[in-house]
Amino acid sequence: MLKKILYAIILVSTFASCKKAGEDVPVAPTVTVPERLEITPTTSSILTGQTAQFTLKYYNNLGVLAATPASVVWSSDKPTVATINQTGLTTAVAVGQANIKATYNNISAMAAITVVVNNNVLSTVTITPSTTQEILLNGTVNLSAVGTNLAGGVINGLSFNWMSDAATSVQVNAAGMATGMAYGSANITATANGIQSMPTMVQVIRQGNFVGQNSMGMAKLKIENGILKLATSSNFSVANAPDLRIYLTNTPTNITGAVQIAPLSSAGQTSGMRSWNVPTNVTITQYRYALVWCAQFGGAYGVADFGM
Repeated sequence: MLKKILYAIILVSTFASCKKAGEDVPVAPTVTVPERLEITPTTSSILTGQTAQFTLKYYNNLGVLAATPASVVWSSDKPTVATINQTGLTTAVAVGQANIKATYNNISAMAAITVVVNNNVLSTVTITPSTTQEILLNGTVNLSAVGTNLAGGVINGLSFNWMSDAATSVQVNAAGMATGMAYGSANITATANGIQSMPTMVQVIRQGNFVGQNSMGMAKLKIENGILKLATSSNFSVANAPDLRIYLTNTPTNITGAVQIAPLSSAGQTSGMRSWNVPTNVTITQYRYALVWCAQFGGAYGVADFGM
């Protein structure tokens, strides 16, 4: 009886610490990201003489919301149109559009304010869809724009000038169709009568579907605000196993030469929409596969192929 108990203890201990013999499990590096400022609202329209309040959020180099530094400086690129004080309060001076800027060290955030003389003239240009659009290399997405007055009424007969701030990644034609030219992202804007929209971001991504071990869903590699991210879709899931981790690799059956992105099992991230920052020395085309790996038993539990 004692021998059976000792054998059971040894067996449990063996499986608790088991990993494939001779396997070197890569360690996930600490990933830092650029500090970031975010202004709310991103756009505002007011009458001459009125005021509008902008607020600011600060994210540190771990991507965590933190206290806004006291040394942030607010400015307006057209103080003859709108002025702003150091609390973010803007005052409309004359008709036009001004860019509001918040600066801290070497980072900044932008917003726009439009000043109009009455409720009936063009005050806002809006792009639809306004949310970030993801397309594949050489893929397209159709954007549309509409102009409204301060009361929300649509202004008909407007001609829009479309622009991309990174045409090497995403080009946009006169009809608002954006095309993915290279991996990366671009902000697309539309302008009418001197009034510019807030941008819609278009990202050129790589993606693949997970297969194997009851895995499902999609993996994506995308560049967002200069940061490479690995993300999963809302229907992502893999079979339960101890010590699952996700890697980027060039071999779909092992982690030789792979880079570890994140633990899954211990962080409760084996299903659903997730996003992880990829180490800064990794490029979007460097690895072909996203691989879910059981570090304890040394086996693949799901692999997504991004293609060549």
